[in-house]
Formats: sequence, structure tokens, C-alpha cells
Amino acid sequence: MDRGALRGLALGEPGDIGDACRAAVEVLMRRGSDAALVPAVYLARGGRLRCEAQAGPWRAQDGVPPSAGALGRAYRTGDEVLALDPAPPTDAIPQAAGAAATGAAAIRAEVCVPVRCGGDLAGVLHIASSSPIDEDYLHRARETAKALGERIAVLGGPPAELPARRLLRHVARLSALEDPAEIGRVVLAAALDVTEMDSAVLVRRDSLGHLEPTRATGPLAELLGDAPAEALEAIAHWVGNGASCHAAGDHPDGWPAELGTVQAGGAASIAAVGLFAHGAMHGLLILAGRRAVPLPTEDAELLELLAAHAASSLRTAEALRALRLQAASDPLTGLGHHATFHKALSASHRRPNTAVLLCDIDGFKALNDTYGHQHGDDVLRGVAAALTGALRRGDRLFRVGGDEFAALLVVAGPDEALEAGGRLRAAVLEAGIGVTVSIGVAVPVGDEPDASVLSRADGALYRVKAEGRDGVALAGDESQVLRGPTA
Repeated sequence: MDRGALRGLALGEPGDIGDACRAAVEVLMRRGSDAALVPAVYLARGGRLRCEAQAGPWRAQDGVPPSAGALGRAYRTGDEVLALDPAPPTDAIPQAAGAAATGAAAIRAEVCVPVRCGGDLAGVLHIASSSPIDEDYLHRARETAKALGERIAVLGGPPAELPARRLLRHVARLSALEDPAEIGRVVLAAALDVTEMDSAVLVRRDSLGHLEPTRATGPLAELLGDAPAEALEAIAHWVGNGASCHAAGDHPDGWPAELGTVQAGGAASIAAVGLFAHGAMHGLLILAGRRAVPLPTEDAELLELLAAHAASSLRTAEALRALRLQAASDPLTGLGHHATFHKALSASHRRPNTAVLLCDIDGFKALNDTYGHQHGDDVLRGVAAALTGALRRGDRLFRVGGDEFAALLVVAGPDEALEAGGRLRAAVLEAGIGVTVSIGVAVPVGDEPDASVLSRADGALYRVKAEGRDGVALAGDESQVLRGPTA
């Protein structure tokens, strides 16, 4: 064993961590003309194992997740992972490609030795070989991993991930998200990760154009979430041209008056940038800290880039949500349609406490033929609004046909279901639309299939129609059709 080489690795000439990793690989390659060995050094950075040095010109893998294969297992557990037998390792990472690039055969043995720096795991020394690895070489690998860890400690520890790289990791996550709440969570985490602030809030404009905090995090989250409207509007004005703004510490002239409440609440630093998409500002990203910290130009640039990605991600999520809502709803009334109703019925977990209600507008075809489709559409919208207004929390209404509506009602039993049907009928009368409705109600029995429940509700509906319309009937109760006062 070349002890001098190992001492040189541990105490060697000035250089950086990359030089130390390359030296470790060179030490492990010193085995005569044996080209079957493919040593590599992986260091942890940004939640992945990055290949800092490897024998040969081609890297088989880089950015390996800690959950992957023997390499990841060695890093997760801090234990050596050895596959020294001639049989191919079952979870070897594909370093065979690297071996193939040097003309070697497929992997027959694999060694993963953790590299420790000051007691902490810094990475893994990985060795792939097309032939069995003996104990002498295994000892060399352990000594090299130990010496490499000591050298990394001398050089100041494992390389820190640059803020720009951390931001890119967050941005990569944003591109895969569709839920606005999750996007907000990632944006705030990213903002705090690339600055020295400790709190942040995401502010969006509501349907009326008012700025409203939607998500806050950190020790000053409550303060930021309750920021007065004048403070938010002032910040929006300051960053409205695409700039960012920042205040920190005490100043003879004080902070702007609009931020007085924020400063009095414990914020010693504040920074903000607008959320711009398609040429318009849709909100704000505001950061605050309990101590006075500067916002260097580099950090301001990262925040501006993050805000641009956040605005784009939020706009995309809103567009996708609108498309899904459009695809799942009736364009005339905005209610769920036939397919949505059946999906909701199938997914209901409250049965037998979820009653099914089917509702038809009486004489709708004649009304449509007499007064035209425009009038018919107005009636449909009016009936939809009246029925919706009579629903209680947890109830859902759908338009399942031309003049047919269906509802899923949360009830305690058949009596309450019949009463709910009467309430919906009365709501249409009270709306003064000029039409009446016939309603059939069914309450599931045991594990009754959906088709059976719908068939019984439909039968109750047609019993109402057969007995003069404008009423409510409960499936299984043939005694009467519930009617109330007429409008």
C-alpha cells in the first residue's frame, strides 16, 4: 500500500476539495495494469450525492438520490455496503457503463465506504470492479475514505451549496406543482432559504383587486398575515415597476410611515418583490426578519427570479383549475354535470346518510317551445340558483340533463330527506320564476348499489308526475306526495 500517497491526501499541498477527491481516486487506481476498477467519490450536496471524481472520462451517474441502491444505502445508514462475491450485486448503480467505457467487463463486485468529516457523513467512496475485491484492497479503500474525510475537514468541510443552486432546486419543484397552497409553501421556503430573513408572506389580489395575505411562515408570520391594507398597498406601489424594496435597522428618518405597524411588531428587516405574470402584478412576496440584515444585490436578484417563477406557477395552477372546473361543470348553470354527479355519488363515504334527490322542471318543453330557448335558459339558471340557495352545508347540486337536476343531501334519515326535498321545492316557488318542480327522493339501504338508489329516486319522481306534478315523493313511502303552499 502506498502510505505516502495517503499521507499526501490527508496533509497534502494546497488545493480544493475537488483536488482531494481526484487524489483519492488516483490512490485507488494504483493497482498495476488492472483496468477493471472504477473508483468514484460522491459528496452530499443539495439532498443528492454528487460525483466529484471518478476514474475514466465518463460518469455513469451523478446527482444520485440517497434512496437509490447501495450508494444511497451507505449514505443513509453510515455503514459500509459490500458486495465482494463474484455474483453481480443486485442493487449496484450502473457504473458498469463507466467500466465498459474503459474496455472492462460488467460489474462483479461493489464497495461503498462512507466518507466522514468531523463525525458527520460527507459522502461515499464507491468502487466498482469486474473481478472480486480482496481484503487488502478493501483496507486501502477504508484508509482512503478516512484520509479523504480528514482532508475535507482541513479544507473547511463539505462544499456548501450556492444560493443560486438552492433556488434552482426549489424552482424545479415548483414546475411540478398544481396546487396553489403547495406552491405557496414551496415559494416561502425558497425565499427563506436564499436570504437571511426568518419570516415570509405570500400576498395575492382577490377577485375585487384587494391585496390579501394567503400564506405566511416564520416567527413573524402572524404579524405579516395581519399587515394593514395600507402597508400592503404601499409596498405594491414601491415594487409596481418591477423593482424590489428593502429596509433594515434604525435610521434617523425612520421607516416609511406605512410600515410603522410592521416595525413596531418586531420586524427589524423587511424586503419585498412583486409577483408579475403576463405584464401585470398579481401579488407580493414579502420577507421580514427579527434582526437587521442587509439584502445584497445577489439576494435581491434571486428573490426577483423566484417571484417570477412563483407568479407563473400560480397563474398556471389557476388556469388548470379553471379548465378542470369547466370540464367538470355545466356551462349554463356552473353546476356539476351528469358525469360529475355519478363520480360524486360513487365517492360518497356518508351513505346510508347521503340521500339522492332527482328534480325535473314541470312543463319545461312546452315553455321552451312557446317562449324560446333564451327564456328556457333563464329559467334553468333561475331554478339552479333557487335550489342552490336551499342547500345546506355538505349538500351538492348537479344538472344531469336538459331540465333535470340531482342533489346529494346529507340527512339523518328518510324523514329529513323528505323534508329537504320539500324545502327545495318551496325555494323554486318562492323564487318567482314561474315554474314548479317535481322531486323524487331515495335514501340508500345498507350497501345498496348506486344504480338501485337512482332507480328508486326516479320511480318516486315519476309518481309525483303521475299524481299531478309539483310535489315531493320519498321512495318506499307510497302513502302520499308531499305538497306545500303554492306561490
